[in-house]
Amino acid sequence: MDQGRRSEISDWERRVILTGYSDDMPLCTVSVAQIGGDMGTQNADFCVSEIPAYLPSGEGDHVYLWIEKTSRNSQDIAKAIEKVFGVSEIDVGYAGKKDAHAITRQWFSVQTRQNPENAIHQLNELGWMTVLKHSRHTNKLRMGHLRGNQFIVNLYGVRAGDADIQKALDEAQKCGFINYFGKQRFGLDAGNVAHGIRVLTGQKERHQMKKLYISALQSAIFNLSAARRYTEKKFGVEAGDVMQKINAGCFICDDPKTDQLRADNGEIAVTLGLPGKRVMQGSQYTAELEQNALTDVLNVWAEKDNSPGKYDASLINRLADGSRRLFWVRPGNLSFTRLSGDNISIAFELPSGSYATVFLRHLCGSSFTR
Repeated sequence: MDQGRRSEISDWERRVILTGYSDDMPLCTVSVAQIGGDMGTQNADFCVSEIPAYLPSGEGDHVYLWIEKTSRNSQDIAKAIEKVFGVSEIDVGYAGKKDAHAITRQWFSVQTRQNPENAIHQLNELGWMTVLKHSRHTNKLRMGHLRGNQFIVNLYGVRAGDADIQKALDEAQKCGFINYFGKQRFGLDAGNVAHGIRVLTGQKERHQMKKLYISALQSAIFNLSAARRYTEKKFGVEAGDVMQKINAGCFICDDPKTDQLRADNGEIAVTLGLPGKRVMQGSQYTAELEQNALTDVLNVWAEKDNSPGKYDASLINRLADGSRRLFWVRPGNLSFTRLSGDNISIAFELPSGSYATVFLRHLCGSSFTR
């Protein structure tokens, strides 16, 4: 059997191919037992604050708003800002999308020279958001203009004692976890991958929805590659890997022994590809792994739809730039406090684009249902 190639598609692989995610994807368990537990159902059980890439300078044509909200998503906030400031959608910016069922804090920008005080008062009067502070800056906030996110999550029914919880956190911070895309990436009905496949047939969609669906398809291919890679190589570094310096650029590995030491020290990490026309390509094992994942996704869908050859991989290159994504991530500033009985609160930081629910599933195990 070729490296990276499965002679048969397993049940969990098929679920990833069809929906983007499977609860049975392999987890990189830490050396101590997983701690158990699940997240609570109240908004206050999941709190997230952006770690901005930069702070507003105090001058410029854009008003920056540091907003706390609950029970609404980031798009709801953007629409409210448009309305009270009397601006267009293009005038409002934010760096990342946040969950509705949570308490979140994030920056928004709005291009306007007007005094913002009256509009801010109207936003605060809505009852579900609070503008905590504001300033001005020279540019619009755009997606990705953040370093990461800080989380505080309440876990209930944790079976481990304090010593084992601390061991698990220490191990997670040292070794990291598989950087899967979470369930929420693929839509409420897990149907966005199917829509992405249909786009490859030329199905008409609005531009923004087409981007969303192709992004879901890319994410499913990544999850499949990441799960297979961990099964076969764990967190090993291979010749031909596309490595990323933390918070810097990428390079091709030609010295696995040296790069493995640097990866173990947290200086660099392996990346896997989201296919597209401009994505940096690796070679050898990693190139074969990624190509096989893409091929298997298209073949399984063609088999499901009884239409061999219907889906053309080259269409992804025409519709998406592609990118590299870290294969594993190390959470930062991990700590916990005992709330009462078997309930704890856990605090941690993740880089932009990584999912708190994915990390918590690695930490808690199969008891975690999100």
